[in-house]
Parts: sequence; structure tokens; C-alpha cells
Amino acid sequence: MSRVSKNIACGVAVLALLAPSGFTQETPAANSGEGVVEDALATMNKIIVTARKRDELLEDVPTAISAFGADDIARLNLVSIDDLSSFTPGLQTAESSVSSGGSISLRGVGSGSSNYLGDQAVSINVDGMQIGTLNIRKSAQIDLAQIEVLRGPQALFFGKNSPGGVISMKTADPTHDRLVELQTGYETVSQDSYYQALYSGPISDSLGVRLVARYSDLNGYFNIKSVPANGDPLVTKAPIDSWPYGEEFFARGTVVFEPSDALRVKGKLTYNESKLEGGSILAQQRIICPLGAPQLQPAFPCKADRDIYAGNGRPEDVALAAGAPGVNGIGFRNNQQILGTVQVDYKLTPDLTATSVSGYYMFDEVNAHDASIGPRAVLLVPYLPFEMNQFTQEVRLASDWDFPVNFTLGAFYETRDTYGSQDAVITAFPPASFAIGQEQTFQDQEAFSVFGQILWDVTDRLEISGGVRYSEEEKDLRFLHRGVDVTANLATDNLSFDNLSPELTASYDLTDDVMLFGSYKEGFKSGGFDGGFTNGAIAAGNFANTFDEETVTGFEGGVKATLFDQLVLNVTAYEFDYEDLQVGAFDPDSISFKVLNAAAAKVRGIEADVNWRTPAEGLWLRGSLALNDAKFEDFLSGCYLGQTVALGCNLNLNTVTGAYLQQDLSGRQMNNAPDVAATGGVLYSHKLTNGMGLDLTVDATYSSDYYANLRQSPLDVQDAYTKLNASLRLFGQDDKWELSLVGRNLTDEYTFNASAPITLTGGGSGIAGAIPGDRSAIVSKGREVFLKLTYRPIN
Repeated sequence: MSRVSKNIACGVAVLALLAPSGFTQETPAANSGEGVVEDALATMNKIIVTARKRDELLEDVPTAISAFGADDIARLNLVSIDDLSSFTPGLQTAESSVSSGGSISLRGVGSGSSNYLGDQAVSINVDGMQIGTLNIRKSAQIDLAQIEVLRGPQALFFGKNSPGGVISMKTADPTHDRLVELQTGYETVSQDSYYQALYSGPISDSLGVRLVARYSDLNGYFNIKSVPANGDPLVTKAPIDSWPYGEEFFARGTVVFEPSDALRVKGKLTYNESKLEGGSILAQQRIICPLGAPQLQPAFPCKADRDIYAGNGRPEDVALAAGAPGVNGIGFRNNQQILGTVQVDYKLTPDLTATSVSGYYMFDEVNAHDASIGPRAVLLVPYLPFEMNQFTQEVRLASDWDFPVNFTLGAFYETRDTYGSQDAVITAFPPASFAIGQEQTFQDQEAFSVFGQILWDVTDRLEISGGVRYSEEEKDLRFLHRGVDVTANLATDNLSFDNLSPELTASYDLTDDVMLFGSYKEGFKSGGFDGGFTNGAIAAGNFANTFDEETVTGFEGGVKATLFDQLVLNVTAYEFDYEDLQVGAFDPDSISFKVLNAAAAKVRGIEADVNWRTPAEGLWLRGSLALNDAKFEDFLSGCYLGQTVALGCNLNLNTVTGAYLQQDLSGRQMNNAPDVAATGGVLYSHKLTNGMGLDLTVDATYSSDYYANLRQSPLDVQDAYTKLNASLRLFGQDDKWELSLVGRNLTDEYTFNASAPITLTGGGSGIAGAIPGDRSAIVSKGREVFLKLTYRPIN
């Protein structure tokens, strides 16, 4: 642990012993955070959610939501969005080699990972702020109180970045009583460890604070391997033998000021720093070599497992890229994130509340990597910086009158500045290595929207709600190539969009414990600029790098039932039509990323989840099932690498080259959209005679097969799999201490959600003699076993 990190973590613990008590506001129990009635009842629909920007019980909200309370988050060791995907059917996440932050898809709807200038189809909302990049996904979400996964379009309350859904996370607030918590954890396979200190409690009758700090020492889950050079100067041994290798530091401070019953001010500030040896592309492995051996590489196994074969580019090749911050060819990934939010709630009257949510987010990263995906350094990306600054402001006015009609009105403003730069060095063709040339993009954007909803209790059992959101957005782009401003070479450097998204919902309480609901929704995601590397094509002039707005319309309906105070059953059916669906893919021929619009897609299916508190004391059973039919209805896609005319690359003939350019994917399953996804699990909680207690959980996750790349080569199919997770928690009387053992992916399955062709392999497409290229994928971790010890000297 670094000296600074140690001092901060120790400072949190020392402050705990000095702070006074007496904070009088009513806050939930020490470990549960805000929003949970009783975390033990979270699986009985008794968790409070804010899907409609007001506090409501999960069982009363007429929409499809999966929610996790604080205890579930702790039991399942959910410290990132990637962890969440293991317990949420239909949710998929993937890392990325570019600065977009990776990708998230829900029900098969996502935006890919190729464009760091674009918005996401499934957005992340943290403490009321909609984050404009998935880079927040990398930040460990420490000390969470609650996670909500909202499925399907959410434009009314969350705006443009939600045609696929929203992941909403709430961090924990100060507690009524003082809490000091010290925690350490260790993963036995990677030998990663972390140390965490937390203080929460009152400073005065009206002021409470919560401070948490964590330092993580990463020793690498994946083994970095090489092969004998045999005289090849491009085969060099990597300076690290495992990945991800480095350290991370995380800290958050929360202050809640409540001077009266009418006013509550909550401020949160999060800082996250990550320093990793080896660039992000080390997450990719060469999983399939259709010619029997790696192309342009010495022989090594082509398969998905713990072993990654990688080398280290020569310093003289790295230096060919302008601005390269180092000479280490395998690269590094260093970034900093700052997230600050301030929420002010003021009761104008006892039944009329005004709310302001201000947010600021900053992400600054320098990334460099060896993109060869093998021990021979044939393609280097020595410099991949990215920076984004975002400010958002939302104001709302909501009523809670004791008569049939209530409302929510709001306005939203966002400004965002984004910068990215890319360059590549090709060494594969002696005698001379060469740099393609640095490309830099600067994007400024502003968005404004107003929204409103009316809720009408027609009878004691029937509620009808209707709302609409109007949005405007403008984006400007400046482009530099080899240090020269070539913005004039763009077909357009300014884009503007506007949209009107209505929503209508009806819910009927068949009984006090059974609710039926149905809704019509529209949503959108604004168009934009493709920030992918152009491989110098920008210099030709009249360069078109824009894509159109994506829209969605459709219906969902279902039932939410709590039967006999023991069994919860939620079922949702949905059908949504997407027009101009934004999709992205890597083009290995031009070494560039592409974002385009699929003309039309339809997503429909049925989702069900059940939670049963069995007659056996302390025993809960839970399960979920997602049947999803997600298909492109009208989509002419580029051909995959090595696709011949006979294999379907038979559209749009290039008369100069004699090669066809496109294939017809109409009627095909969308990528990252398994037809079947399911989970099943058991929770057993028991109090021992000596005052101790234990929790035991066992969960299984199943997914049918799916394509992991937009262009859908047969080599891009992830086969069906089942993963098993389990945890055991022992805790002392009054929760003074607890010891947890958590097993993740005990079946040791190596799977992937994102695959791609490997540059400089294969022989084109659209001709009879096309040669298939090697495939790479970002492979998930296999079996992991975590040990976690928590001690609360003050609780």
C-alpha cells in the first residue's frame, strides 16, 4: 500500500474515534444504507425504488425492475457492474480496447464499444446523475446501498441514454448511530487484496457524514506468457507475468445536512485512481485460429483460458507514434475519475417537494497497448489518451397530495466536453516500421429537456399515469490529423437533434397483493459523430462520420404478486421496435472502427422472477427466467473477415476491386442477445446457539448461445454455458465482525461477450478466395474465490 493511501485509510478510522454523536435525523440501519425497509424483506418486493423519481415500494411500481439491497450486494460481493451481470439475466458487459469504457447490453440492446464520443443505450445513473460514458463501469462501486436495473426504454425520467434500460446505483448515506468498519479482502487465484476503512455517523443534531476509503493491490488473474524468439526481433518477452497488475485507490465522502423537516441537502464526492501495467487490450485473447495456427505469429494455443500470449514492442517502434508517453510496448492504463453530486430537497408545503440534483463527472486516462494479440509485436497503439468533463443539472417539483391527482415536473441540462487521440504503428512488414498518424477529436455537446408526468388514482385500485419528455441536443466536432486541423474535411461538423417521447401506463390492483400493469413507451438516443480511428481516411476530404438518431416504440405489461406474505412472483411481457438502431464494429481491413444504423430491429420476450420464503425457517429460494427474441428486421451489414460470396457476402459489388461489400442480416438474432437466460438460487440464514449467525447462498446462471460480434462470423458464437456462484458468511453477535467466503464462477467457465477479427490476419471478404482471419475476444475470468473479513469496533 502506498504511503498516501495508508494515511487516508487510517485517517478515516481515527476520525471515527473523535467524532461526536447526536445526529437526530431518522436514517436506516447501519449496514443497509438509504432506501431499504428491511433488507431481509428485499426479496419480498419491500425495497424502495426511485424509477419514477419518487420513493415507492418495488411492488407498487408498474415497470420491469430488478433490485438489490445492501445485504444482497454484500453477500454476492457486487463491487462493479461486471459483477452484477452474473446475477441479472439478459445483462451483458464487456471490456474494450478503446476509451469508450466497454459495452453494456440489456435484452440484446446496446451500443457496442467502438465509439467514445457516442451515448449509450443502457446508461448508468449514480446518486441521481446520468453518467455520459461507461468508463464509470471501471470504477469499483464501493459502499453501495442499492442497485436498480430498469429494463426497456426509460426516456420519460432518464432521457436520451436509456432506450435499452438504466442501471441506477445509490451509495450509502450517513447512519443514525456512529459506525466504524474495517475490512480486508483477498482473492485466492489472482492473489489480489484490498484494505478498506469506513466511518459513518453524526457530527451534530443536523449534520451527518460518511467516509470510506479503499486501496486495492492487483496481482493479476491472467497469466502473461511468451514463446521462444528463435531469432525474430519482434518476439520480445513482456515485462509483466500477470494481468491486470497494478493498484487502485478509491475514496468517497458524503455529507447530509438537515436543519429542519423541510430542507435536506446531500453532497457526495468520489475519487478513483487506477494504475495498471499492460494496456487494456491485454484483456483480449486469440481464441480461434481457423487456419490451424496463429497468422503472423509464432505457434501458441488459440483458446479462451487463463493464459494470455503477449509480447512487448520495441522502444524504437513505440517512439514512432507522436506524443507516445513511454517506451514500454505492452503499454499501461492509468486513469482518474471524480464524481460529485449535490441533491437538495425542499418541502414547499408538507405535500409539495422541490428537488435539485447537480452533478459533475471527470474522467482522464492515458492508455497504450500492444494490439498484436500475440507474442510477436506487429501492431502497436502507443498513445490512446481520453478525457471527458460533464456537468448536469436537474430540477423537479413533485406533489404527494391526499387526493386522486398528483404530478412530477422537471427540467434537465447537460454540457459535456470530450477529447480523444489515437495512433498506430505497424511493424509486421519489414524492413521499416511506420506510424499511421495521430488523429485527435474534440467534441462539445449541450442537451436540454423538460418532462412531466401526471398520476391519477381513478379508483382505489386503478391508477393511470401519463407523461412526456421533450429534448434538444447539439454536438460540435473538431478533428486534427497529424497535428493539422482538418475539420473542414468533415462532411459536417455540427449536429442537432430534438425528440418528443411520451409514455402512458395503467396499473390495476386485482387484490391488495396482486397488481396488473401495462404501458406504452417511446424513447430515443441522439445521433452523433463516429470517433473511431479513420486510418488517415479523414485526409481525403468530405469525410462522413455521422450516424442518425435511434428511436424505440413499444409496449410492456405484466403482473406483480406477493402471495401469502411468502411468495413473490413478477412476470413481464414486452415488445419494442427499434428504428435506426445504432451499432458498431471493427473493420480489420481499414484498421478502423465503424458506427452505423441498422434500419430496424424488434425485441420481444417474457421475463419472470420468483422469490419464495419457504416454510423452513431461514430458507429462501429464488429464480428468474428471460426468454428474449431480439432480431434485426432490416439490416445490411458489412461482411465479416473471410466471408465469401457463397457464405453470404453477396451485396453491393465494388466494381473496381471485384469484391462484394455487404451481407443481409435481416431476420438474424441480434448480437449479445441469448434466447434464454436464467438464474436460480438458494439463501439460507441461521442463528447459532452461541450468538453467531451464518448466511449461505448458492446461485446458478445459465445463458444460451449468442453472437458476440455485430458482423456475426460463425467464429463469433459464444456457446451456451452455466456458471455457479456460492457464498458463506459467518457473523458475530451484534454484527461486530463477519467472515465471508465467496466463490464466483465455480464451474470455471471462460466466456466472452465481445469478439473481433484480428488486424493483419485473413484475406479480405466478398470474393471467392477470401481467407478467414483469426478471432480475438475479451474473455471473462474463470473460477474466483474471495475471502473477506470485516470488523466493526463501533457499531
